[in-house]
Amino acid sequence: MIGDEYTTREVFVDRDYSYDIATWIKGNSMEPTYLNGEVALIRETGFDYDGAVYALVCNGESFIKKVYREATGIRLVSINPTIPDRFFSYEEEPKIIGKVIGHFMPIE
Repeated sequence: MIGDEYTTREVFVDRDYSYDIATWIKGNSMEPTYLNGEVALIRETGFDYDGAVYALVCNGESFIKKVYREATGIRLVSINPTIPDRFFSYEEEPKIIGKVIGHFMPIE
């Protein structure tokens, strides 16, 4: 454990993704593209364009979602149509960690 908050594992992949951060995907909100239990590979970037999939943090929660900028905040959109959109105002200080550039299901 790192700082009593994170567990680390060594992962081997068969190609170079040039990523900065890897994190587990939890839940079904981004299915069928991103599956529960997969690992998302994230390149630390700012916001590039509406509709790209980003990792972000707001109000102590982390998300992997399609992001759309609006006049007063950002809208987080799931790929799974049964999951409602989330909206965070700019006053809530949503922070984009980076763009999701790859994902895979680990083999145990």
